[in-house]
Amino acid sequence: MHSTTIHVRWGELDPYHHVNHATYLSYLEHARIAALDSIGWGMDVIAAAGYQVVVVSIDIRFRRPATAGDTLTIDTSLTHLGASESTWSQVIRRGEEILVEAEVRSAATTMTGRPVRAPEGLRTALLAFAER
Repeated sequence: MHSTTIHVRWGELDPYHHVNHATYLSYLEHARIAALDSIGWGMDVIAAAGYQVVVVSIDIRFRRPATAGDTLTIDTSLTHLGASESTWSQVIRRGEEILVEAEVRSAATTMTGRPVRAPEGLRTALLAFAER
């Protein structure tokens, strides 16, 4: 599991003074990229190898709102790793309180978007990440 900290900014709020629902997608993406960086496979490394990791689907549940000034923790873990696809579980918390739960499916593609097997080095790093 990897944990990422986000500080909510005023510009991320909706008219009700809650974090806008679309902003949570950005938070989740930021945390997944940070998790990949932590295993040496950041987006620059993946692109240099000639691959992309693209989101296929997101299932998200909003339980409680966050607001400006909140410090959020996003826990990211890998729950499934296939030949080309992976499933990530992510939880956004404010302290111990769960605000958002998400399951994100992603897939490896060429730079032109053709689905392919993930590079072996990335798969090996992801397997090690999933085990810790």
